[in-house]
Amino acid sequence: MSVELLVNVNPFETRVARVENGLAEEVYIERERERGLRGNIYSGRVQRVLPGIQASFVDIGLERAGFLYAGDIARPESNVDEEQAQHDTDEEQETSSEQESAYVQRQFPDISTLIRENQQLTVQVSKEPIASKGPRLTSLLSLAGRYLVYLPGHDHVGIAHRIEDANERNRLLDIANEIKPEGGGLIVRTVAENRQLDELKLDLDFLLRMWADIENRQQHAAPASLVHKELNLYLRMMRDFVDADVEKIHVDSRDAYERMLSFAKRFMPEVADRLYYYPGERPIFDVYGVEEEINRALKRRVKLKSGGHIVIDQTEALIAIDVNSGSFTGSRTMEETSFKTNLEAVHEIVHQLRLRNLGGIIVVDFIDMQEEENKRSLLDVLEEALTRDHAKTHIVHLSDLGLVEMTRKRTRESLGRTLLDECPHCNGIGHINSEVTICHQIFREVVAEARAYPCNRLVVVAHPVIIDRLLGEDSESVSSLEHFLKKEIMLKSDEKLDPDHYEIVLQ
Repeated sequence: MSVELLVNVNPFETRVARVENGLAEEVYIERERERGLRGNIYSGRVQRVLPGIQASFVDIGLERAGFLYAGDIARPESNVDEEQAQHDTDEEQETSSEQESAYVQRQFPDISTLIRENQQLTVQVSKEPIASKGPRLTSLLSLAGRYLVYLPGHDHVGIAHRIEDANERNRLLDIANEIKPEGGGLIVRTVAENRQLDELKLDLDFLLRMWADIENRQQHAAPASLVHKELNLYLRMMRDFVDADVEKIHVDSRDAYERMLSFAKRFMPEVADRLYYYPGERPIFDVYGVEEEINRALKRRVKLKSGGHIVIDQTEALIAIDVNSGSFTGSRTMEETSFKTNLEAVHEIVHQLRLRNLGGIIVVDFIDMQEEENKRSLLDVLEEALTRDHAKTHIVHLSDLGLVEMTRKRTRESLGRTLLDECPHCNGIGHINSEVTICHQIFREVVAEARAYPCNRLVVVAHPVIIDRLLGEDSESVSSLEHFLKKEIMLKSDEKLDPDHYEIVLQ
């Protein structure tokens, strides 16, 4: 399989596309304004210690001081576990409001015995600032790699809770214990499932080189200053996405290319020779057809080459996908038409799941088939197609109603929810009132206004499309209403109004 990564960098936004065999399969977007502080490491200065609430304020050089709980202060006897580590990506982090309350309930030494005012302390942001509150901090430092999390100064090895298979947990635990460096602990991330020793070792080497670089900067850092900034998208992409399948990485920004090359030479030398600067005049996403694929992924209906189509609806509870044969009639029997359309739809569905990054519960309504062999073949093809997906997926079963139920791990916000806003006219339902419905609403409101308030005539102000209908197809209804009310009804168009908005003025 040929894999290339495309990096499109602008001052306000970075986009990364994974292109497999010439087709964009995954798109990642990071907007500069939305980049947070989480994961950043600072040389902090303790401002105030508050024994009453077992917490302290730490100046890290920002507008608001950070908040450090006693339970987040590293101690020689502390034993960090998977749930306490503040390192994981957003989708894997286990902390919740329940865990926060647990910090208050656990018994920790008096915070005044752990730190003192004006002490210089290396801390990491574990939670973004909210409203008037500063960021939440921890001195239990951690660095996340692709498969591992490195815990400097902790003698601990753990496995992510979401790896449930006991044999796999034991296998990964043995590997982690084998490669664990002195003076540091490891947590094996969920994505390490089924990965081999050499892959985990390569990831650890990257983390150790990064930690050595941080330690060096730490020694010369002034109080209340930034020591390490969490990697931006294109550097995280090098850390997390570049595997043996990736042949080339094309970057359309000279500055980003040089930063990536410098980063690769320092931390990932095996990747440096795969980096290429793209100087072309045409946008790189246009050249590879990525922009077109993004536009397709924002539509509810996706056409199939055979003439069929799939319809994808993202709801709060689940993702519903409907397969339709459409105009495809190129087979001798209905069963054969259904089977061929379903097979084509399988590959498009998996492509759209990856491209749109749809996760959670997914229900696919394939075209009904009668033959059991065709049903089994369809599920086999679906399972094989899903092996290319980096997100963890699981096919539950084919229900009695012919629905395929499956789950896909949520890894980040979906493409649609990243790029689209809810329609202000339909409030996200995808429909607005018809012209007939709007005209009848106007008639009812005219009657109500005429009865409630004295007037000689009423002026209906509406969008030109509605006024045209009132003057045309519904003109008899308007005349009947005037006769019924014994009042004149004037019609006035206003292009500034939305089609489903109107005004009724009494004169």
